[in-house]
Amino acid sequence: MQNENEQSLTEREKELEEREKALEEREKALENKPFSRAVQNKKEGLYDQLNVTKHTMDVIVGVTAALLGIVAVLIILEAAGIFKIG
Repeated sequence: MQNENEQSLTEREKELEEREKALEEREKALENKPFSRAVQNKKEGLYDQLNVTKHTMDVIVGVTAALLGIVAVLIILEAAGIFKIG
């Protein structure tokens, strides 16, 4: 009985390793797909249409991230009952 369980476990382990290897190969294949390049090209085209510098874009992203952080903290504080909004 124990030998059968060990055999079953080793078979299952081999199967899982094969699945993992297949998934890794699929991930690598997806990285080089034309769809990813098309999305990247579309993003770059959008950035080309905007007349902002890289520094300005960094500032916009930073301010947006900071505001999102503030909102998250306020939500947590309100849920904890420490701070009441309204």
